[in-house]
Amino acid sequence: MSEDKRTAEEWGRLAVSLPGWRWMPGMLQWRTGPWMGSRRSVDSDYFDTGHEARVMGGDTWPDPDDPATEGCLLALLGRSHHGLLQPRGTSLGRACIAAAEALGRWPGGEE
Repeated sequence: MSEDKRTAEEWGRLAVSLPGWRWMPGMLQWRTGPWMGSRRSVDSDYFDTGHEARVMGGDTWPDPDDPATEGCLLALLGRSHHGLLQPRGTSLGRACIAAAEALGRWPGGEE
């Protein structure tokens, strides 16, 4: 699918599917399941209970257009890979996901 035709959900699901993905505090997530279509911010309690990409029987994905999530995605991409960003006509979050897709993984900021 053409990158510019992907929905926010498709971008978010792509982000989660790439190796090296991890949820970070402050990310805004969408989820399906009992509270389908609800959004919430990931907080420290989320990590303390051992959650990963599944919550309450549904699946979750990050909101690629949320400013706080964009900053987290930028950190997951890693400073040395910022040159891959081409945010023309898209959000920074979507550009980060596209760069991680091109790399085939989230470097996680490891330099």
